[in-house]
Amino acid sequence: MAIPSHLRIDTAGIPTESLFSDWRWLVGPGYTPLLITAFGDMFLCDGLGRVHFLDLMSGEFKQVAISQDEFDCLCDDKEKRRSWFLGFLLTEIRRELGNLSPGECFSCKTPLSLGGQLEVENFARADLQTHYSILGQLHRQTKHLPPGTKIDSIKFDLPPEPS
Repeated sequence: MAIPSHLRIDTAGIPTESLFSDWRWLVGPGYTPLLITAFGDMFLCDGLGRVHFLDLMSGEFKQVAISQDEFDCLCDDKEKRRSWFLGFLLTEIRRELGNLSPGECFSCKTPLSLGGQLEVENFARADLQTHYSILGQLHRQTKHLPPGTKIDSIKFDLPPEPS
């Protein structure tokens, strides 16, 4: 199944390699981007053809298919599409915020890991590079904290300039 265009963003002209600068603690080298969802999550292919999912909301990176063919089949599964692309929420967010411009994604105002909710009011249009940078730094700084830990402050570095 081809992923419908409304569930993903066009990556033409986006320097995808620079998106990983704040995620190298989780995603090593050697991955090729396949597609980016409207929420900025990314599917990548490794050197063996396996497909992996970088979930920016949860800060997780995991293999989801052993091949591109298996991934395509999984995308035909309604529950997998719902889980990966959040189309049920995307429709409502687009109704409120409109369509994305090139280089943008929908991003949580309050990240889920800091108590934000999957509801329309918690989303805004965001620059893709900034979205990746902030969430990569946030998840790196908080990955070892137990759930419910009070966070007094988070320090962010400026995202790298796209090359």
